[in-house]
Amino acid sequence: MGLKHKVWLAVGGVVLGGTGAMAYADTGAGANAGTGTVGKAAVLVAAVPRAHADRGALTVVPGGTGGPDAAARKALTQSSPGVPGLDEPGDAWAAATALGDLNGDGHPDLVIGAPGEDDTSGHRDRGAVTMLYGPGFTSGADLQLSEDFAYSNARFGSAVAAGDFNKDGKDDVFAVSTGTGGSWAARFSTGHEAAGTFQSGERAIAYPSATSGDFDHDGYADVALTYRDAAGHGRLVWFKGTRSGLGRVGHLSVKGGRSVAAGDVNGDGYDDLVVGQPYTAESGAHAGGQVTVVNGGPGGPTGGARTVHQATGGVPGAAEAGDAMGWSVAAADVDGDGCADVLTGAPGEDITRAGKARTDAGTSLLLKGSRSGLTGAGALAVSQDEPDVPGVTETGDRLGSSVALADFDGNGHPDLAVGADGEDRGDGTVLHVGTDADGAVLRASGTYYGKARLGTAAGARLGQVLGAGS
Repeated sequence: MGLKHKVWLAVGGVVLGGTGAMAYADTGAGANAGTGTVGKAAVLVAAVPRAHADRGALTVVPGGTGGPDAAARKALTQSSPGVPGLDEPGDAWAAATALGDLNGDGHPDLVIGAPGEDDTSGHRDRGAVTMLYGPGFTSGADLQLSEDFAYSNARFGSAVAAGDFNKDGKDDVFAVSTGTGGSWAARFSTGHEAAGTFQSGERAIAYPSATSGDFDHDGYADVALTYRDAAGHGRLVWFKGTRSGLGRVGHLSVKGGRSVAAGDVNGDGYDDLVVGQPYTAESGAHAGGQVTVVNGGPGGPTGGARTVHQATGGVPGAAEAGDAMGWSVAAADVDGDGCADVLTGAPGEDITRAGKARTDAGTSLLLKGSRSGLTGAGALAVSQDEPDVPGVTETGDRLGSSVALADFDGNGHPDLAVGADGEDRGDGTVLHVGTDADGAVLRASGTYYGKARLGTAAGARLGQVLGAGS
């Protein structure tokens, strides 16, 4: 398998607040614990692949002193100036997104998967990946599978990740296809490529999720991927970055799930692999779901594993079938103790208020990292049922459908962003919760970014896909 690489130029521009370029807030000194930068507020990316008859769209919201600045948002679709391809029903553009500095100019760039994209040769759902360069997002490149793999239902771009796999100072692109046993491809900033498959056979894989981190602490970004195989089992596979690029190492013994993230949870200098395992049948997970952390080390993410669920001491709530804890995960050092914390969503959580059960109201849980690994001690629930969190718990809100941790206000500590893709009868919303200068979570500061603030379409299920970076 290979890639076809088509370079294209912008035609026209998007005017936003008097400028065609995105403005990023510089909020002064202080380490950005969520993104590894100093004094620069992170951007929030909210994607709605089901918008406009599954054509797909996304909104980039720059950070500011008060958090994400909706007034400075930039909305993008395949109809936007400079974005390649046709805006067609079923493309599912932005079903997967990643952020990275692909051209080395210091601005975050976008990697966007469109697994439903049809090609010009009659192959349906062949898929495509778009790279858009910041800060304007009006130029970039388009990646497609090579002619050798021009089959229908490949669904290239079902999962994407970005990282500096060859350590040349520019981030590279990783993308996944789910058709015909599953396959992967990587394109490096040098123009070189790598590719391969996951399993033999003609049956497709499903629910892929990818993340990038330095699991062996050698200075090269690695990739971890989870997916469900054709037999219905969760699988985990990791890829090692080297000077020559990215190569597959193999499957891990720990079962996969529906989401992955990377962060140094135990503070030993190695990124650890965080795996969200919401379903018992796929992952052997505890009833109601769980989060498992696989320790990184000299040999990569092959160390001991630690699991936390809602029956773990200190974790709010009760472990109940269907809660789907681990549906989404994110990792960053919120409290500044040198250990990454984990934010996870449980969108299937039922919540009873005023004697009435709200089915699938959803919740999110902030789990603490420690020198001994992930722990339930000090865990915090962030949901609309908490008395200091704004909003009202409702059936079908699905709070926790997506999560992100990043320093959206530039104060040196990551904030929380939690999607609720069922809010307001499927319009969806994103809840931003800030942190103070000591990393304490300020639940009462919660602010919602819904259809009205972000300009998304009715029924688009805003909060289905979130990303962040700077």
